[in-house]
Amino acid sequence: MKQIFKIYRRDFKRLSQNVVALVVAVGICVLPALYAWFNIAANWDPYGNTGEIVVAVANNDKGCAVDGVQYEIGSKIVENLKGNRQIGWTFMSREKAVEGVKSGKYYAAIVIPENFSEAMSSILGDKLESPKLEYYINEKKNAIAPKITDKGATTIQQQVNTEFISVATETVANVLNVTSAQLEGSGVTIVDKLIANLRAVSSDLSQYEAAIKAFQDVTDSVVQLTKTAQLTIPDVSAVLSQGNQLTANSAGVLESSRNTAGTIGSTMGNVMSTTVSTFDNVSSLTNSALQNLETDAAFAANQLGSAGWICDEVIGKNDEVYGKLETLRGELLTILPDDAESVRLIDGMMTKVAEATEHQNNLKDSINQAVSQINSSTAVAEDTRKQISAGIDQSKADISGVRASFETEVQPNMNTLLDNIATTTANVSGLLTATQGSLGNLDEIFNGVNGALASGKSALENTRSVITQTQDRLNNIISQVQSVGQDEQLNKLIELLKNDPQLTGEFMSSPVKLDTTQFYEIENYGSAMAPFYSILAIWVGAIVLVAILKVEVDEDDEIRKVRPTVSYLGRSLTFLTFGLVQATIIALGDLFYLKIQCTNMGLFLVGAWISSFVFVNIVYALTVSFGDIGKAVSVIILVLQIGGSGGTFPIEVTPPFFRAIYPWLPFTYAINALRECVGGVYKNAFWLDVGRLLLFVPAALLLGLVLRRPLIKLTAFFERRLKDSKLM
Repeated sequence: MKQIFKIYRRDFKRLSQNVVALVVAVGICVLPALYAWFNIAANWDPYGNTGEIVVAVANNDKGCAVDGVQYEIGSKIVENLKGNRQIGWTFMSREKAVEGVKSGKYYAAIVIPENFSEAMSSILGDKLESPKLEYYINEKKNAIAPKITDKGATTIQQQVNTEFISVATETVANVLNVTSAQLEGSGVTIVDKLIANLRAVSSDLSQYEAAIKAFQDVTDSVVQLTKTAQLTIPDVSAVLSQGNQLTANSAGVLESSRNTAGTIGSTMGNVMSTTVSTFDNVSSLTNSALQNLETDAAFAANQLGSAGWICDEVIGKNDEVYGKLETLRGELLTILPDDAESVRLIDGMMTKVAEATEHQNNLKDSINQAVSQINSSTAVAEDTRKQISAGIDQSKADISGVRASFETEVQPNMNTLLDNIATTTANVSGLLTATQGSLGNLDEIFNGVNGALASGKSALENTRSVITQTQDRLNNIISQVQSVGQDEQLNKLIELLKNDPQLTGEFMSSPVKLDTTQFYEIENYGSAMAPFYSILAIWVGAIVLVAILKVEVDEDDEIRKVRPTVSYLGRSLTFLTFGLVQATIIALGDLFYLKIQCTNMGLFLVGAWISSFVFVNIVYALTVSFGDIGKAVSVIILVLQIGGSGGTFPIEVTPPFFRAIYPWLPFTYAINALRECVGGVYKNAFWLDVGRLLLFVPAALLLGLVLRRPLIKLTAFFERRLKDSKLM
């Protein structure tokens, strides 16, 4: 033991007596600290300087006009980017931007294409088109810069998406924002009227179904007649007789069809009369309100409000009828061509209903304007009175026009169709007369007629099926609406419609807010990287020690016949002392020169000292055991620890090899221990990491004191051979 300390004292005595050696010793102690400090300072706040990363932006968007409003979304994006300092946005033409990225002048470029605004507004048209931003990047210039520029491009995309969703939702909410007071005042009445309208539509569909059934019965009669004719043709005279009889029967069928068309017209008249009666009520309410305006303004306003609601009811009925006609039209198009007469008739009726709805909306607006005038001045302007009167007359005229359209267009068309069938029947009769000598041909003709009638019957059956399905859906809707009634669902609807459209748009654009709670918050990136670079510098310091200081102990008059164990331990004290000085300078410089964040300075120093103690033991043992080869092994271990200790990237994102060696590396526990001091200590995590780190010391001593003995001769042989090369 005495010789161990003699070696230690002699080392520092010699050092103090040699000025040059003393200067080198000071350099050995300071050099690792410089390595750590320069790296920490260089990484102090890199993400705070991303504004120096130049990204080119080219706006080629030509804008677009929608309903007379000009939209230039590309210009809006450029305007927002000019106020963004997170990245160095630079604006120029597309050609310069792309060429600048290729040459390395710019890290990336974003090009807004010509049709960007047009694509954004495509949601308002028939054909949706996803807008695209062109993104060019030079990944050769820097490894990290593409990740930062990617984030910038993604941010632009998210901003555009968020703004689009917000504006679209706010617009829809404004359209659907019904006054809550109106709903609260007559919510149950709306439900009742809705049910009544749905039942009226269902009743109309039942009548249409009955009419189609009558046509099917007529077809069956005609088919039966042709079959009877085929069975009862004895000769040419009999054929002619049967043909004439068939013609007569067909005339009866046609007459029956005309009667059916008249029945449909009568039904349509009843429906239209009911609607006319409704507008008579509107006229009565408005006249009553205007007559009582001077005596009771509040009563007049309520009367006009009721008239407005009746208009809403009629409009709602029109909308429902229009929707069902539209559905029926779609179903018919599955079995008829676009230019079929039935489809055209439905289109005409839909146009009439739409025009009536527009005029009724204008009437409702005039009534609402009168209510506003009463509320503000207890008077109604003469122009408003005229508009209301004209609106009522126009609505009645529209209803009469729809009825007249049916009677003058639809019904005559059906009669024309029946006349065409009659003409066809007459042609068949003439054909029978012309072909008196060929019973076989007549038989084929009858077969063709039967086939045509069968096809017609099939088409009628398909139409009837569509009507039946539609009626079933209506009945289902009626049941669902009836279940609402006066319960909390309607109250919930009213409450939702009270919401601010702008608030609704903001919610839809970003429905989820992230509530962040930070544990062990670290002020800057340099402080976060300080544990890694400090531990790295301590290991580098150990390598510098074995590179400059000798591990062999020479003998003199005071120290003779030194055993390998004593020599190993005596010189190791010198190395450990230098290592502790290096660690102290590194740690104090981190804390007081760079002023890194540190929640426990005392533990930070302890962690640095213990790390140096372990690292010096490992590097010293490898060098003593293997000589220059041991120094090389120390460098290899350093390289492995840089990538496999989780000092820079999370170990989970590294390749499998580094994840496998992670638990066996000293850096792992040394870095984690210092991180506890920087961010905040969690329970006994610091001491657990220090304890695991100290487990490497027995392994180093086992190598340096026991396992190296069989290797002494082999190591000496390698050393001699290297010296013989006159190069190493």
